[in-house]
Parts: sequence; structure tokens; C-alpha cells
Amino acid sequence: MPVKGLANSGLVEARGWRKVADPYGSGEVVVIPAIAPDWAVVHVHECDAAGNAFVDGSRYDDILLARASRQVLVTCERIVPSPRFVENPGRTAIPGFTVDLVAEVAGGARPTSCGGLYPYDRDFLTGYLQAAGDDDRYREFLAQRVFGWD
Repeated sequence: MPVKGLANSGLVEARGWRKVADPYGSGEVVVIPAIAPDWAVVHVHECDAAGNAFVDGSRYDDILLARASRQVLVTCERIVPSPRFVENPGRTAIPGFTVDLVAEVAGGARPTSCGGLYPYDRDFLTGYLQAAGDDDRYREFLAQRVFGWD
């Protein structure tokens, strides 16, 4: 994958990246290997049992992550019948043939948001950020806010 702006950086040699002739202009361009995660876990509004997925609202990088990954788990607010995807194919953000597993997990985007369904949890995320810098506070946060231990 070409990356502009690294030509004079020490990262090129340190990471073993390469420079090649720019096929669209003059000079050289740095190329780096594409990232290929083992798994992508993506939460969507709706999907069918085959993994075809609708995302209502912003798609962020989830779609790119799903395409780049070797395997994909789609969690969704609700599983819907497959004919909905035939009726409106333009809404399909992730095609089922790229998905390995599907799980219905209502509220699965929490503590972040799921556009149009629920907002992010400001108190939870603020508490997390405040606790994350200290091991003891972080363990206490996890015990109280994630695992529900007293």
C-alpha cells in the first residue's frame, strides 16, 4: 500500500519498507504491506443469519476492517429475515459471503453508541479513562463497572 510523506523518514529503513517508482507521478513512493488482522468484530444495526449486514448511520472504519481481516464476526442489534437485503441491497454494508460468524447481541456496542438506537455512555467512558492510568483503580473499575463484583 503506498504511503505518501514517509520518503525521508527513518521508519522506512527501520521497518523494512520499500520505495518504488511512483506509477502516477515522478519520484518514489514508500510502500508498506497491508494489515491483515486475524479477526474483525463489528457491531451493526441489523444482519441476517447469513451475515449480510446493515449499518444505519456512520460506518467509520468497520467496513474496511471487515474487508481486511481473515475472519469476521458480526454482532448485531437484531437478526432480520434475508428478504430485507434483497429489497434494499444498497444498504448492505458487509456482504454475508465475507462473514464467518453472526451473533445477535442487543446493546452490543455499549459503552459506545449505536447510531440512532442509543448514545455512548459518557459516565462509563469517563470513569474508564480516569481509572486506566493506575493498576489498582483500574482493577476496582473493572470489578465494579464491568464484572459487577462488590
